[in-house]
Amino acid sequence: MAEIRINATGGVKLYDADDSHYAQIVAGTITSNVDAITLGHDTVTIADNLSLGSDSAVLKFGADGDTTLTHTDGTGLTLNSTNKLCFNDASQYIQGASNAILDIAATDEIELNATLVDINANVEISGTATTTGVHTFSATPVFPDGSLALADLDIDGGTDIGAAIVDADLFIIDDGAGGTNRKTAASRLKTYIGGGITEYDQWRTTTETTGSQSTVDNWERVDTDSFEHIGSGMTESSGVFTFPSTGKWVIHTMAMIGGNVDSRYNDWAVHLSTDSGSSYSSAIYCSQFVVDTIGSSTVGSMSGDGLFDVTNASTFRVKLAFGDGGNTVTLVGASATTNCAISFMRIGDT
Repeated sequence: MAEIRINATGGVKLYDADDSHYAQIVAGTITSNVDAITLGHDTVTIADNLSLGSDSAVLKFGADGDTTLTHTDGTGLTLNSTNKLCFNDASQYIQGASNAILDIAATDEIELNATLVDINANVEISGTATTTGVHTFSATPVFPDGSLALADLDIDGGTDIGAAIVDADLFIIDDGAGGTNRKTAASRLKTYIGGGITEYDQWRTTTETTGSQSTVDNWERVDTDSFEHIGSGMTESSGVFTFPSTGKWVIHTMAMIGGNVDSRYNDWAVHLSTDSGSSYSSAIYCSQFVVDTIGSSTVGSMSGDGLFDVTNASTFRVKLAFGDGGNTVTLVGASATTNCAISFMRIGDT
């Protein structure tokens, strides 16, 4: 039958009916010669500390022990399988959903309060991210294509450049309207829009000549009064000018003539060829009368302009011609001043 025995050491042993199993209490320690001790009461109260003294000790919960906390030596406690550690109700929990995924779930909000939250991983946000304060990135953030709406790009609050736009300034452009954003320099925009003059050149006659000339050939590029041509400039050979590129070109010309005779219908003309000089047509025509009213040399001038579409720089040619009105007059020229001249300015593409 069951009995209680007091050991010589002061301990107490509680035996079962067949005297084969017992529980022993010695100096506050309960031991048994069976694998488990069951405390058969609805509630067990421990006044102070509860110590599980072995490595890999397990706390089981539930009638069938389906939920366990296992001591992982040197690391901590492990909740078994994919069970959840719940808070308030089953909708708020921490769960090892698999051997590689940890879920933290809340009904409405998860709040982290700290001076610094350090995330060493890729971050994927499927909902709306609302942030405040200053954001500092140690690496370049990557946004999925189309994820940043134009309405969310607020440039109104930016700092004004505070200076004129220069060629090196950069703009953002959607390359080919295909969703690929790239940078472009202001110099490219200027070229595309057609802003700025890419070619300008001016030439003048260097000496005085007398009488009609089918091709005026005493030319030099203006090299005084700080003149500097823009772009490649025109090419001249024996009075014939060649264009450096195709495009819309404005040609301006002027001539100064003089003499001590009456001479009507003196003319100054720009002749244009589109077939490499095989044939020319009068493209700009100017005319002037010289009337000798004082018995000495009388000087007058004439000028003209034209816009030409140079579609082939290798075949278009320009030359100038002078014709007097039957009485000999002088075409003024000098290497230090501009008297008879022609200017070329490219203003756009062909």
